[in-house]
Amino acid sequence: MSDPCPTLHSLIALGFEPRKTQAGLEGVGYRFVHLDLDAVHVTNMYGRNVVLLSGVVDTGRTLGLIEDQIPDDLASDLEAAAWVSYALKPYRSKLEPLPDWFVEGERHWDLVPFVQKQRAYSARPKCYIDRDYCRPLRRNLLEELSWLDGETKMTFSFDGRVLSIVLNERVHEVVASGDSWPSSYQVVVSPETKLPTRFNSSRVEVSVFEGYMSLGRLRLGPCEPVA
Repeated sequence: MSDPCPTLHSLIALGFEPRKTQAGLEGVGYRFVHLDLDAVHVTNMYGRNVVLLSGVVDTGRTLGLIEDQIPDDLASDLEAAAWVSYALKPYRSKLEPLPDWFVEGERHWDLVPFVQKQRAYSARPKCYIDRDYCRPLRRNLLEELSWLDGETKMTFSFDGRVLSIVLNERVHEVVASGDSWPSSYQVVVSPETKLPTRFNSSRVEVSVFEGYMSLGRLRLGPCEPVA
């Protein structure tokens, strides 16, 4: 195949065949029982080179149009399998029996960056406080913050039952739900630190993600784990 696109060559290694697509373009394709899948190297509307996956799932009872884009630089066969199997996830039950490369790709969805981020987000340290408990907590923390002379550290800990917040050597505890956190986390605060002005949800989330501590929808600032 003359196209230097790494992804197309990886797809060929998985069992895709070089051919003209149904639109008459040079590409590769794979035939499932109810889907003839095309893959072609194109430039999308944003000027980026991608591999376009397209086809129609036709079971005789239902039709499903597939049109998805994956990166054009997937030099790993396993990475290509992960991207394709994820793109076809909504139609999985209609593609059986599944080839081995498809099943193996499903086992490695962590190679798809946004899937990896979704999983990291789902696994983030978090807990939930009843809004009626969070309002007095917010009021007490604001009072503590107003007494500060400058910057200090506020520590958050959650044991699976109680969220403990240590600020200015005082401990504030509130009942919360969720899985216990692997460590405590510290965030630098000052009298200028902002807390949420209102809580719209009946449950208020306290969480850590990508190095930031958040209360409700407001980021309090960068945090670091502590023993």
